[in-house]
Order: sequence, then C-alpha cells, then structure tokens
Amino acid sequence: MAEGVSPPPPAPGSAPARLTDRKRAAILDAAVEEFATSGFDTTSMDRIAERAGVSKRTVYNHFQSKDALFEAIVQELIAQTEALPDFPYEADRDLAEQLADYCAKVAELITSESFQGLVRVSLSRFLRTPQLARDTIGDEKRFMARLIQWVEQATADGRLETGSAEFAANQLCALIEGFMLWPPIFGLGPNPGPDDRSRIISSAVAMFLDHYRP
Repeated sequence: MAEGVSPPPPAPGSAPARLTDRKRAAILDAAVEEFATSGFDTTSMDRIAERAGVSKRTVYNHFQSKDALFEAIVQELIAQTEALPDFPYEADRDLAEQLADYCAKVAELITSESFQGLVRVSLSRFLRTPQLARDTIGDEKRFMARLIQWVEQATADGRLETGSAEFAANQLCALIEGFMLWPPIFGLGPNPGPDDRSRIISSAVAMFLDHYRP
C-alpha cells in the first residue's frame, strides 16, 4: 500500500462477526475439555462458561443446551475428517506411493490433539448411547469414501483384486488407526512420532498391496 494512503475501513459488522466466531470456538474448546475431564452428565454450562472466559448467557446465545454443544462437537469431528484432501486415483503412478501419501495425511489428522480430543468426548457418550452415534454420524463409510473410491478405480484398472472395495479400505484404515489413533485415545501409548508414523504407514501399505495386488 502506498505511503500516506489509509487502509479501507472494515466491512460493516466484520469485527463483531470475528469476535463472535472466536467466542464460539472458545466455548467449543472449553466444552471438549470439560466433557473429557468431568464427563458429559456432570459438566455444567456454568463450568463451560467459566473455562471459556465468557458469560453463561453468551454460552446459551450460541448453544441452547449441552446436547446442542455435544452435537456441535460431533459436527466438528465430521468436518475435520471430511476436510481431508481429495484422493484421486492416478493410473500412471506407483500404487504404494499414492497410498502412502494419503495415509500420511490421515495420520497427520488422527494424531493431532484437536482431533483426538473430539474423538474422546464423542466416544465416551457414544459407548453409552449407540443410537446417538447412528443419529449424529450415520454410516461410518462416509469417512472412507475417498479411499473406497480409489480402491474401486484401482480394481477397475486391473491393478488390484478386491472382492469388496469397502472391506479392503476398512482393513487399511484399521492398520493405521490401530497404531496411531486408538492407543493414545485409551491411554495405552503415546502418539507415534514422525519416524514411527512413516514405519507404520509403509508396513501397512506393503501388507495391503501384498494381499490385494495381482
């Protein structure tokens, strides 16, 4: 910007909107921490407001109830998962490279503190009310849609032989999540570091291709 030229004024309402977004995010973060620490049933909206540094009225302005807060947490979990990059099948590229690149992106997500916090809170309630999981999340296949489509295309191209693309995709996900997601979620081990993640991914991809590549 040239010297002496004033910046354009902010759009009407833009600053309040940003403040509102920040408060909403703070409330969600506080709810995740409180639900994870004290449990859903014993956590109060007062405690969430206190941890978020906002008034109780502000909490209710954003979320009408604890149930609404929990649903927002689940939707954030879904949004983070579905924000993974597309995974287009590349007919002229090595299968192991394609799978390893995609698994690395998945690993980056599922080992993040933010994602694991959302999983812990959601899982703790879903285990007690399985129907709630079906109502809020639906078919878990949605989380593997990109990988399933990739497997289908690689199979149609004659580079894989799978009786079921969904089954094969589930197997690969289980190999990754079994080492990177569930141990830290249940406190059975730390998050794997970069070297361990790379080793887990390369081994899982090799096992997958050894079984399904003709």
